[in-house]
Amino acid sequence: YASALRPLRPPHAIMEQPAAPAIDTSTLRDITSLVAKGDCYCLNEKDSNTHENLFQGDDRLALVSDADEQLMIHVVFNETVKVHGLKFFGFNTTSFDVSTAPRLIKVFVNRDSMGFSDCEDVEPTEEFELTEAEISNPGGIEKQVRYVKFQRVSSLSIFVEENFGGDITALGGLKIHGVPVQGTNMNELKKC
Repeated sequence: YASALRPLRPPHAIMEQPAAPAIDTSTLRDITSLVAKGDCYCLNEKDSNTHENLFQGDDRLALVSDADEQLMIHVVFNETVKVHGLKFFGFNTTSFDVSTAPRLIKVFVNRDSMGFSDCEDVEPTEEFELTEAEISNPGGIEKQVRYVKFQRVSSLSIFVEENFGGDITALGGLKIHGVPVQGTNMNELKKC
């Protein structure tokens, strides 16, 4: 009889949706070490200042564009990751030339072999417009992504569309924050 005496739930309680799971920021970390550096590439990079400089941790080494201000950086991960944010560093912030710093950046998830023309046809997963104050900060500027769209990431294509008016673009570093998705080391997968 005790179960028959339970109060009924109000009708609105049945229709309520559970809240989205909170992001456990305690597990977020720098996942740049999960970048498969040998599989990464950059379009329009200067031969003497390549994308490999982005991961050195020294803003005096830079990725520099060659023919114009645009860059297409393709970052591949060793395993599937969840990306929470990207941290951009200006080139040589001790004698900084803001005109060469990236201003408008578009990010695409899991788009292999993207070229410049693809950026006009495909909607970016995320878009950032950096300010002069943000990119000139010696500690870099972290931009958070819409986490729900960056859940199963095996690669990022980062398109630097515009800078602050310079003929070339220079980027002093890149760090990626997030968490690995357990059990998906791409190096352990075998082709059929």
